[in-house]
Amino acid sequence: MSGKRFLTYDEQISFLSEQKQLLIEDQKYAKQILFKIGYFALINGYKQIFKDLHTNKFKLGVRFEDVYELYSFDHDLRSVFLKYILICEQTIKSSLSYHFCAIYGEHQEAYLDPANYLQAGKKIPNIRNVIKKISEQLNEKSNCSYIQHYIKKYQSVPFWILINVLTIGQVSKLYACQKGRVKIQVCKDFGTVRVNEVERMLSIMTKFRNVCAHNDRLFDFRTQDALLDMSIHKRLQIPRKAGRYCFGKEDLFAQVIILKIFLQEEDFALFYTELKQCFGKHPIYETVLYKMGFPENWKNISRYKLKNTRIIKKLYDTVS
Repeated sequence: MSGKRFLTYDEQISFLSEQKQLLIEDQKYAKQILFKIGYFALINGYKQIFKDLHTNKFKLGVRFEDVYELYSFDHDLRSVFLKYILICEQTIKSSLSYHFCAIYGEHQEAYLDPANYLQAGKKIPNIRNVIKKISEQLNEKSNCSYIQHYIKKYQSVPFWILINVLTIGQVSKLYACQKGRVKIQVCKDFGTVRVNEVERMLSIMTKFRNVCAHNDRLFDFRTQDALLDMSIHKRLQIPRKAGRYCFGKEDLFAQVIILKIFLQEEDFALFYTELKQCFGKHPIYETVLYKMGFPENWKNISRYKLKNTRIIKKLYDTVS
């Protein structure tokens, strides 16, 4: 037994207004929103900041529209972040495939050979498991036409093509398994970041990407693994508590820092503009900015020039 019985839309509205003291002035509108989103995704997902912790009811004066506004803000926030995380994802794929191919070659034999990777360790994924996942993409029944084409015509798929069908999670593990030569070259594409910093950033970005892609609550999401202390934390003068930075570690601002490092300067400027537009559209952001992990001077991140020591080259092969 779940302990929660089914409620009709009318019963849900009555429960919220009578037992949880949520103000619902337009019941027809509330019913439309509950139909579109669902009770759990809307109410359970976004009620927390509006709750009176002593009564377990909504605070006095909280309206249905307030909860929906927070949901709408988070929806638009996900759209902005996912758009630019996907750009980062493609750039990482481009950089990793370029430097791997430059050192080991582009053929299947190279990227399916465990000898070209670090062996499993305490903090290193099992490369044989990673290779197994990669191999599953190499078949004529692939959903990707370009994979089918290369297998049928050449019986081999170059790494710079194969990497496009890998998930960011698989790419993150693949990077972690790279030997030093490849990792160092990838790091150089993004300025002065260190190997372990890139590994951690990829791990964290994977989790934020999944939150955005699966329509989970983003604004107060926290990752289990924290961003390593980086020079940008110091340059932003982020406050410390007990020797630890208070912002930009496992919160949403950590993902902003990751975008700052991985995106080209012009792309980050576009992200920053769209983020401010999202804030302007939803004034409720001021209520949750602290929960998002944004420091008071978060806008200063747009002023810093971190940037890349070189332009990342891309390998393309025309499918004929």
